[in-house]
Amino acid sequence: MMDLSPKKLNFYKFLTVKLTNDDLYPHYLHGRDFSLEQVRDFWRKTVKAILEKRAPQKLGIYIHIPFCRQKCFFCSCDSYIPPSYEEAGDYLGLLKREIDAFRDIFKRVFFTSVYFGGGSPSFLKTQDLKNLFRYLYRSFNIHPKAQLIFEGTPRDLNEENLAVIAKYGVNRLTIGVQSLDPKVIKLMKRPQSKKDFIRVFKLARRLGIPYINIDLIAGLEGQSVKSFLSDLKTVLDLGADMIHVTGFTPLAHTPFCRAGKKLSPSQKENRRVMLAASRKIFKMVFKEIDCENSGLSERAENVQETDLRKENSSLLGIGYSAQSHAFSQAWYAHPHLVELAIADHKPNYKRLPVFTGVRGGLDEEMRKFIFSNLQRGFSRKFFSGLFGRDPVDFFRKEIMALTAMGKLEIKGDKVISRINGRQEFLVLSKIFYSQERIKAILRVHGKEYDKNKDYQTDLNILYDETD
Repeated sequence: MMDLSPKKLNFYKFLTVKLTNDDLYPHYLHGRDFSLEQVRDFWRKTVKAILEKRAPQKLGIYIHIPFCRQKCFFCSCDSYIPPSYEEAGDYLGLLKREIDAFRDIFKRVFFTSVYFGGGSPSFLKTQDLKNLFRYLYRSFNIHPKAQLIFEGTPRDLNEENLAVIAKYGVNRLTIGVQSLDPKVIKLMKRPQSKKDFIRVFKLARRLGIPYINIDLIAGLEGQSVKSFLSDLKTVLDLGADMIHVTGFTPLAHTPFCRAGKKLSPSQKENRRVMLAASRKIFKMVFKEIDCENSGLSERAENVQETDLRKENSSLLGIGYSAQSHAFSQAWYAHPHLVELAIADHKPNYKRLPVFTGVRGGLDEEMRKFIFSNLQRGFSRKFFSGLFGRDPVDFFRKEIMALTAMGKLEIKGDKVISRINGRQEFLVLSKIFYSQERIKAILRVHGKEYDKNKDYQTDLNILYDETD
C-alpha cells in the first residue's frame, strides 16, 4: 500500500501551495526551456503519429489575445491593459511570426478546433480581426467541421466584429458576462451593462452564430443570491445554448486578493447556495452532455477543452501565455504577458516568446489523463483504448490507496470519484505524479519545505475547502 499517512499528505499540501500559479500537471513552468528547433521536432514526430493513427486524431489551435480595456477585480487570467492600441498591432505581428514557424509541419493534417481566448479577443479592431482570420486560413488546414470558438465581452462586441467572426466560421461564441447586477459590475470594475449584453446576444443570434455560451461567476463581491438568480434567469430566457457557472476562487494573484480582501463566511455560504441552485436549474433546463457540461446540445460544448481532458489530444498554442501539447513528446507554454508587465519587463514582439516545458512519453501521458479525470471519474475501457493499458493494473498501488481511503470506487468499467472539492483533488492527485516531476518541483521549492509545519492553513487561504 502506498504511503498516504498524515505526514505524506502534508508534503502533498506543501506541493499544492507552491504550485498555485502552475496547478496543471505536468507543471510547464517547473520544466526546462526548449529551442524553437526542438519544439518543431516535437511536432514533426506528433504529426507523424497522428497520420499513422498512433496518437489521438483531434488537433487544436489556441490563439491567445491578452489585451483588455480594464483589469477586472476577480480576474486570474493573463489579461493586460496595453498603453496604446499600437502594442496590439505589434503583438499580431508576433502571432503571425509564430504561425510561420510551424505552418510547414502541419501541411498534411487538419485542425479540428480553433480557440481565440484571452484576455479578450474582441478587444481587436475589426480590420485586424479580418487579417488574423485570413492569415490563419492561409497557413493551416482547418477542417470544414471544425469548431471555432471566440471569446468576447459585452463591452467590446458589436455588429461589425460579430459579422466578421460569423463570416470566418466562428460557430461557438463565449460571452464573458460574469454578472449583470449594476452594483456587482461596479465593484468588479467591469465596463458593461445588462443592456449591452442583451444587445450583443441578440445580434449574435441574428448574424447566425449557431451556439452561444455564457460565463457567469457565483460569489462575487456585492453579489446576492437573488441578484445571481436574476442574472441566470435573464440568460436562460434569452436561450443560451450553454451556461458555465464557476464559483469565484480568490487566488493570490487576483486584484481582489492583491487589495488585501478575502471572502467572508457569509459570502462563501452565498456562493455555495448559488452553485447548488444553478446545478438544480440546469438539470431541469439542459441535457447532461458529460459529467462536467450540460446544455441544449452536445455541439454547444467547448470541444477543444473536452478533447484535451478526455483524449489527451494535441494542441498548438500561439502567443504569450498559450499552452501546447504535442502528444507523447512534450507539454510547453509561453510566459504570461501580464507577469512581464508587473515586473516592468517590456516584451520583445519581434522574437518568439520562450518555450518552457516538460518532455512527454506514454507514462507521462497516462499520468496526465488521470490528473485531468480523477475528480470526475473515467472509463477503464476508454483509458485502455488510448494507451493499451488497464489503469487499475498500471496504477494499482495508487488507486488501491485512494480506494482504501474511500476516495475512489471501482465498479466494473468505471473508476468512480468520491473526491470532495478542488482542494482535496489537488492534494490527492499528487499520488500519481512521476518521481521525475516531483524532483523537478523540489529543485525549485525543496529548500522551503518544513516537515514540522502544518500546510493546511496556507492551503485554506489559497483554496477554500469547498471550492
